[in-house]
Amino acid sequence: MIEQKTRKKTGPKPLYGEAKKMVSFRLSPEALTIIKGLADRESLSQAEVLERWARQFKGVNPETEVAQEAVAANRELVGAER
Repeated sequence: MIEQKTRKKTGPKPLYGEAKKMVSFRLSPEALTIIKGLADRESLSQAEVLERWARQFKGVNPETEVAQEAVAANRELVGAER
């Protein structure tokens, strides 16, 4: 009889249709506090906070009006955490 192995689930189904990769970052204590605060406030994981931030700025040209609005919104969000 052939034994069938089942794969261990490592987390919830991906929200963005792609598997996430494990990475490591070095962040300042202030940046980590901001990310943790946003995650707690929005009931998200810290990874999801970074995922949303990265997707918000994906392909944004800093010279465009949309980019300037996104940067301004990000500054407001960060300022609210301080």
